[in-house]
This record gives sequence, C-alpha cells and structure tokens, in this order.
Amino acid sequence: NGGRVLGVTALGKDLRAAQAAAYAAVECIQFEGAHFRRDIAAKAMK
Repeated sequence: NGGRVLGVTALGKDLRAAQAAAYAAVECIQFEGAHFRRDIAAKAMK
C-alpha cells in the first residue's frame, strides 16, 4: 500500500554524523516487508 509505519530521527555533531546515526538506528528496525530510503540528507550534503 506504500504507507509509512514509522520515522527515524537522529542528531549528530554535524549533518554527516546525524546521517550515520539515522542509518545505524534504521539497521536496528526489522520486520517483514520493511524498507527504507537510502538518500537521507543526500541533497543537503551536496
């Protein structure tokens, strides 16, 4: 259905650290059919 079931927020000393923390948190979340965006903050870090 394409609906989102949760969001992840992370903090860090800079954007790159916050991005790493977000992806680390995502790795802890597992359930059948789970998927996540792989472009978190990519546009802002260009």
